[in-house]
Amino acid sequence: MKYSRFLRMLGIILILSLMLMAVPTLPVFAYDYDIELTPTSGKIGDTITIVGDDFSPSTETSEKWARIIFAEDEAIAGNFIDNNVQTYEVVANAPIGYEGDNDEGEFYTSFTVPSALNDGTDDESVTSGTYYIYVTLLGYTTIKSVTEFTVTAGAVTITPTAGPVDTAVRITGTGFAASTTIVVKYDGTSIAIDDGDVITKTTGAMDSYIYAPESVAGSHTITVTVGGSEISGTFTVQPDIIISPQSGEAGTTVLLSCTGFGRRLVPTVFFNAYPVETLTPVITDTKGSFSTSFIVPEGLNAGVYLVEADDQTNLATVSFTLTVPQQAETPTQPETPTEPETPTATKPTLSIKTSGDTIGSNIVIVGSGFTPNTMVTVKYDDTEVTAVTADTDGLIMAIFPAPPSQHGDHVITVSDGTHTNTINYTVESVSPDTPPPLLPEIGSKVKSPATFDWDDVTDDSMPVTYNLQIATDYSFAESSIVLDIPGIELSGYILCEAEELKLAGREDAYYWRVRAVDAASNPSEWTGSGEFYFSGGAGSFPTWAIYTLGGIGAVLLFVLGYWLGRRTAFYY
Repeated sequence: MKYSRFLRMLGIILILSLMLMAVPTLPVFAYDYDIELTPTSGKIGDTITIVGDDFSPSTETSEKWARIIFAEDEAIAGNFIDNNVQTYEVVANAPIGYEGDNDEGEFYTSFTVPSALNDGTDDESVTSGTYYIYVTLLGYTTIKSVTEFTVTAGAVTITPTAGPVDTAVRITGTGFAASTTIVVKYDGTSIAIDDGDVITKTTGAMDSYIYAPESVAGSHTITVTVGGSEISGTFTVQPDIIISPQSGEAGTTVLLSCTGFGRRLVPTVFFNAYPVETLTPVITDTKGSFSTSFIVPEGLNAGVYLVEADDQTNLATVSFTLTVPQQAETPTQPETPTEPETPTATKPTLSIKTSGDTIGSNIVIVGSGFTPNTMVTVKYDDTEVTAVTADTDGLIMAIFPAPPSQHGDHVITVSDGTHTNTINYTVESVSPDTPPPLLPEIGSKVKSPATFDWDDVTDDSMPVTYNLQIATDYSFAESSIVLDIPGIELSGYILCEAEELKLAGREDAYYWRVRAVDAASNPSEWTGSGEFYFSGGAGSFPTWAIYTLGGIGAVLLFVLGYWLGRRTAFYY
């Protein structure tokens, strides 16, 4: 019985031993290594710092290195590279601190976020999303520590950010997956890359060109997709007008091709700031484009005129040169040959494009034929408004706002000192609104200080000033005008003492009116004549007289007080 129990227990022990031998050895997860990334996210090409601590330190006989691995596969400490992790890139190796030193068991290094993972069994491009940083000891595959890293999408730059339809738009970008197809969309629709990269470079960078497609005025979204990364930017379409021909005589038929306007609108075409009748109906299509034509009107002098298309929200302008046909010359006897004249400097070629014909509108002058690399001055009438340097081909582009000036034609002179040419700019001649009068009310009595008030007026050619007149006659005959005050900057005016003196001493009514004048010297209509009476104040009794009498009174009071004081002291 005793031996039977002993043999039974021995059998159980043998069976358990065999079972334990059959169970494979499991990895031990007693890892306590610490790693820290700075920053914890970034795009391809960024530099990331990694610091490790509590690793097994190097010794005098055994130098240990940490191997830094950037991977797509998710694993845990105790797993193995090339077994559990097969898609990765070794990005750095760093020595671990020696035993007994201040940095015992520590390492410090940096790495660059890779664009591709090529060191494992599988090769993959890096895209935006979550990746894993693993640390092993150099020469070993066991993962000692792991942390996550977020790859952010790359960055793109769009140049220019605004322009008309068919503008060449350059898209540059970094931080994308290497050697990966680039897809560009415009408002969600794929658009062809006309030049540059169609596949990202090995560095993950790109440099591509598209042409802004036919679309309505305003902001549009350009989206760049590379692998799993998607970045968006904006491009603003501006209205544009192209005419053919660009010059001709009165009666010439001019064709217009316009893009970048609003959707389903009815624009108006202007020539010399006046609307012209088009030969075909004008309405923009769903992409903001339209085509039409008009006939150059008669009765105008030769010169440069603006052609405009305006849909009440968007405006495009272009210049048209009106020529005068040359008169046939009467045949004359051949003249005696003369010595050839010294050649004169050729005139450069100029063209003008503007954002409008109002004061403050942008004027763009493009010219060619200037002396390369020289300073070119631009004068508006006789005033220099800007200066630019001609490029190596003698080309210039000068941009300046139309300065406050009289409505009508103005001469823009462009010169480098040797080559000079002129071009015209026409300022609008539309009058501003008439300012509604407020004070004084009709028939009221006005006391000093005499105050006049009216509503503000706004205009396309700002700033607006005001002209105030006061007269003794309702008709404002020239001989009846007492005060004529131009250039008032505010929508109100208070008469000064000298001005009030001109109104003093009259019991009959005065009349006042006001008008607005814009920066193009366009005056509005006068307001109606407002009747008022001036009841004195500084005008009826001058300030100097008040001060004089007050001073005399003060002296008399002082003398009286002194005398009374002396008498009182005598009696006491």
